[in-house]
Amino acid sequence: MPTPLVTRQMGRLPPTSRKSPWLLAAVLPLLLASCSEDASEKTGYVPTVRVATAATVSDAVTVSGTGEVKPRVESVLSFKVSGRVIARDVEVGDRVKVGQVLARIDPTEQKADLAAAEAAIRARQATLRTAESYLNRRRTLTQTGALPQQQLDEAIQQYDSAVNDLDAAQANLASVQESLAQTELKADADGLITAVSIEPGEVVQPSSAAFELAHDGELDAVFNVDESALTRDDQPESVEVALVDRPDIRAVAKIQEISPSVDRKLGTVRLKLSITDPPPEITLGSAIVAYAKLSEVGRISIPSQSLTSANGKPAVFVVDPSTETVETRQIEVLRYDADRIIVANGLEPGDQFVVEGTQFLYPTQKVRTVQGDAQ
Repeated sequence: MPTPLVTRQMGRLPPTSRKSPWLLAAVLPLLLASCSEDASEKTGYVPTVRVATAATVSDAVTVSGTGEVKPRVESVLSFKVSGRVIARDVEVGDRVKVGQVLARIDPTEQKADLAAAEAAIRARQATLRTAESYLNRRRTLTQTGALPQQQLDEAIQQYDSAVNDLDAAQANLASVQESLAQTELKADADGLITAVSIEPGEVVQPSSAAFELAHDGELDAVFNVDESALTRDDQPESVEVALVDRPDIRAVAKIQEISPSVDRKLGTVRLKLSITDPPPEITLGSAIVAYAKLSEVGRISIPSQSLTSANGKPAVFVVDPSTETVETRQIEVLRYDADRIIVANGLEPGDQFVVEGTQFLYPTQKVRTVQGDAQ
């Protein structure tokens, strides 16, 4: 008779057993973790990590950028009077001398004005001669008492008026002559024509650009460098430029101007360098590459693999030698290089930080350290 009892007791087991797989799946990881922690505490397991000692190093950086050679002085040449272009005597790339005629506009109107101004001069001169003769006669007659002083005063006024009229006519003649001279556009310096903006037959207005002239003389190297290379307190101590297609052709240059604005699309800063004694191969328009060596500054440099994060910010694990535990310490990154991180703040010389194995660490964890290389 014991058999039915066993059967009934076992008959109550199946409902529980139907739920047990889900219960075990939920509880099993917790049990294993608890066992692992108990085992770790019982065995005294301490991970071994490679550490390095923070130290300042010379942070000398050479940055480079490509650009072109430009003149120190450029001028935009334009006519000062309006008119139709009847001749253009130069093209882009032509070398010109100071005073050389580059283009001419139709001078018909200015020549007519000149003829009228010259005729006015002749008329004013004749009027002045008549007034002067009249004044001399009145002065003689007044001195003998034949004429009253009033008539002499009138003659003097007529003479003064004739003098003023002649002065005005001469000023007008000078203005007309200048306008006629301005129908010819001339080079204001020796140099190279770099741009042409007018064509024969075109009607130009005063101050409209006609030519761009690169003056002979000192040359500048204009190029762009990455913004991050110049976000430093120091300035380039030396700059060297070289031809892109002939790297052996080099020259020394000095920083002349650093643009205060940044090209947000490219993240670059525009630099202008003055080239000292350029070789003849370096000419206007040459494609160049510039190398700027930034002066050495003491910085702490750490390997890229040392970096972890704390509260979403860059950090490293620092070892406390007295307790042989690690803690996370946030750092401020100055610059990311190829395989290095330059630290601005957060680490001090002498701090021990974890170089390898950070992915397995947590704050206050005990570690065993093996000295590595911070560089």
